[in-house]
Amino acid sequence: MQATLKVKKVTLDDLEDTYCCMSESPPSTSWTAHVPESRQWFKRNLGRHVEGYHLVDESSGKVVGHIYFASSEKMLLPFEVEPNVAFIYCTEILKPYMRKGYGRMMLDYMKADLKKQGCKGILVDATGFESYMHHEHFSKQGFKTILEHEPFKLMYFPLNQATVKAKPVEANYIPSKDKVEVTLFKLPFCPVGAYMYHTIKRIAKSFGDQVKIVEIEPTQETIRRIGTTDPLINGKLKLFGPASEEDIKKTIQEEISQLKH
Repeated sequence: MQATLKVKKVTLDDLEDTYCCMSESPPSTSWTAHVPESRQWFKRNLGRHVEGYHLVDESSGKVVGHIYFASSEKMLLPFEVEPNVAFIYCTEILKPYMRKGYGRMMLDYMKADLKKQGCKGILVDATGFESYMHHEHFSKQGFKTILEHEPFKLMYFPLNQATVKAKPVEANYIPSKDKVEVTLFKLPFCPVGAYMYHTIKRIAKSFGDQVKIVEIEPTQETIRRIGTTDPLINGKLKLFGPASEEDIKKTIQEEISQLKH
């Protein structure tokens, strides 16, 4: 029997169903413990810095896919974008529902809903990683690449305006000179990001006074001034995704060794 699915706009009543992607992570995976923290962030920021659509399997009531995004005026991303453009943070669909047209169904719903609201178009910073936000997925949905910055492609789908002014902000952060600085944004939008924040902070503390920890509130002003929301080690982007504790320790130690020499 074929599943019956629908797409709905995310409301405060849907908070316990956010981050359906985490349901496919093994229970032992460290970042699943941070789902409640991310849901609290979502609750505080819904309608401010995040909006979304859920794909729901009506036979079970289960959320099996999502698109989370924000308007260009409210997004917490290191990009300069003209007003009234939607920018996708992330999109996901559970594996049993892949390659059945449901991803297109979600995006088609989003396109129609935002076009009706007068939105100019939709942006996404698609990746070169096949397992996450891959650019080919968006290309098949009609998005066109407007700028490449490896391993990402900034892509646009027009709704009420054919072209858009948008560009990434160059990373521009000068760390401390006297010791290795670990710079962290307190932005738990994604459970993986929340895991990285807490894990890097804990490991950085274990190095004692060899490391200086700087925590930054992720406002639009700070993000666009610094040019990233990712953790920085001595001002460098060296850790991506859910890095292991071993990799985090090694990265910090390498910077300490370089500073000593």
